Amino acid sequence: MRKILSIVLIGGILMSIFSGCSAAKHNVICDESFEGNKGAYREGAKVELYYDMIATDTDYSFFVDDERFHALYDESKGYVIEFTMPAHDVTVRVESKNSMVNLNNKSKKGFKLFAV
Repeated sequence: MRKILSIVLIGGILMSIFSGCSAAKHNVICDESFEGNKGAYREGAKVELYYDMIATDTDYSFFVDDERFHALYDESKGYVIEFTMPAHDVTVRVESKNSMVNLNNKSKKGFKLFAV
């Protein structure tokens, strides 16, 4: 009986020690236009997202937790957003702005087109 009680007690102690090893996971919150999101990550994990909904004449700004993030561009994947997961949930978002130049000389004062 003592042997069984000892085994149960040691097992309980070991379970309480090792249950702390499963670190909490934190979420990456972004819309479905980002690819590669696994949803939840442990602190310190590498997070890599891709944004390939790219239009011509458009400038993109990426934000991770409301701080502007410089994303690199990869020909096969699109924009790559890569960071190390902190100990909290992270929000990733993109803003886009039309960067097309209007060449209508009547719409811009002082801007004239010259015929060749």
